[in-house]
Amino acid sequence: MGETLYSNVTYVAVNQDFRESKLNLLWTLKTLRVKKLCLLQVHIPFSLNPSSCGLDESEINAIQDSELKTSYDSLYKYRDICTNEGVNEKDVGISLVTGYGVGEEIVKLINQNNIKKLVMGAAADPHYSRGMSITSRKAEYVSQHAPTRCKMWFICKGKLIKTREGSFDLGNPSDSFTELHTSTQNPNKGNDPDKDHSVSNGSEADCAPEDYLCPISKDLMRDPHVAADGFTYEAKNIRYWLNIGNNTSPNTGARLAHPDLTPNYTLRSLIKDWLQHHPNYKH
Repeated sequence: MGETLYSNVTYVAVNQDFRESKLNLLWTLKTLRVKKLCLLQVHIPFSLNPSSCGLDESEINAIQDSELKTSYDSLYKYRDICTNEGVNEKDVGISLVTGYGVGEEIVKLINQNNIKKLVMGAAADPHYSRGMSITSRKAEYVSQHAPTRCKMWFICKGKLIKTREGSFDLGNPSDSFTELHTSTQNPNKGNDPDKDHSVSNGSEADCAPEDYLCPISKDLMRDPHVAADGFTYEAKNIRYWLNIGNNTSPNTGARLAHPDLTPNYTLRSLIKDWLQHHPNYKH
C-alpha cells in the first residue's frame, strides 16, 4: 500500500559536472527503470567576508544568488534527460540542499525524508578502473553513516561499482516507517475489542504524529512538500506563504535560499498509510 509509493522514489545525487553525473543518471534510468525519482544536489555556498573582500553585502548576495541559479540550471538539465528518457516531468523532483559538507548533507536528507533508495557517484570518472572500490570521501561517508534502511548504488563512469543493500532497522526510533509499524502492529491489540475501540475513538483526533502536521496550519498534511529550510509543509500553505511576499522560513525566520518546493513522497505515503489504519481520524 503506502510502502509502494515511497519505495519507488529513487534519489539520484548529481553535481555541476554535467558530463560525469549524466552517465550516472542514465545508468539509473536504463538499469533501474525508475518511475519516480528526485534529483539531489548539495550546493556549497560561496563564502565571502565583506570586511576582507572589499564587497558590500548586496554584492556578495548577488554572487551567491548567481551561484544558486547555476546549480538550479544544472538540475533542470538533468531533469530534461529524465523526460527525454520517458519519465513524466511531474515524477521528477528536484532537491537542492545548501551546506558545507556534501556527504553530511546527503545523510541528513536521507534521515529527514526517510529515503529508501539512493544512487551516487563512487569516484570521479578519471579514477575509474575495473575492480575498483569507492574512492570518493563523500560516497564513503554516506555509505558508512546513512541509515541501513537506505539501499544505495555507487556508480563511476556509468558503471556500477558497489551496491549497499537496504534493510529495515526496527530498533531505530528515528525511522518513521518503523514508528508507523510499531504503532499499528501492537501485539496487545485485539485482546480486548471493547477497550481497543474506546482508545481508538478517544485519541485518533488528537494523536496524529506531530511530523504529519503542517507547521503552518497544524493540520494533517495531504500534499507535503519540502522547502529550502529543510522542513516539510502542506503545499498550499507554504505556497501561500511565499506568494504573499515572504522569503523567510515559517519555522525559523531565517532567509530561504530559494522558493522552490520538492514533493515529499515518503511522508505523503506514510500519512496515507496512517489514515488507512485510523479511519475515524477527525480531519
